[in-house]
Amino acid sequence: MENVIKYFNTIESSFRKTKIITIASVIGSAVIAIAAVVYAIMTVTTFVSNHSDNIYLVDNNGRAMSATLSSTGIDKELEVMDHVTRFHELMFNLSPSRESINSNLERAFLMCDKSAYDYYNDQNEKGFYERLIQANMVQYISIDSVSVDMSVYPYQEKTYAKLYVLRESNTTMYEFMSQGQLVDMGRSKNNPHGLMLEKFYVPTIEKIETRKRK
Repeated sequence: MENVIKYFNTIESSFRKTKIITIASVIGSAVIAIAAVVYAIMTVTTFVSNHSDNIYLVDNNGRAMSATLSSTGIDKELEVMDHVTRFHELMFNLSPSRESINSNLERAFLMCDKSAYDYYNDQNEKGFYERLIQANMVQYISIDSVSVDMSVYPYQEKTYAKLYVLRESNTTMYEFMSQGQLVDMGRSKNNPHGLMLEKFYVPTIEKIETRKRK
């Protein structure tokens, strides 16, 4: 009888130990799971906080551009510079195709006031676009820098660049400078920066040199 009592006491003791171990395991697993969730939330929060000031803009050609968020929103100077650069690319990157020229110019006109059309009209009356097509010439612009004064409104800008005209036999390079001012307007698909270039003017297009093409 004494052996039976000892046997049951041993079983009861083992059961208690197993129960304690099981409870401890469950509590330990819960603590680990909670700690993992808290760590994950803290990691994500830190990542978002560290990167929330950076966004990426995609232009009509699918190019991604980094922009920075400031206390007043997207860094306006970056947007102004990109708007001006894109406008000049559309306005002055021309191939000997009437359809391509018209497509580029129409998109450029959406980024600028009537001054862009006035410039086009002046060049058109001089027969520039017709000569470009007839002589199978290509014109493209290489932007050197865009200077923007954000301390005044409208924002004042000056663009410095090289203009190249490629013919079958030679390439002519021109020193180029334009200027204008920009005002804020509503954003749209055709104008994602919400800016309008005004009083566009080209005071400088000076021939630098002509080189024979190999």
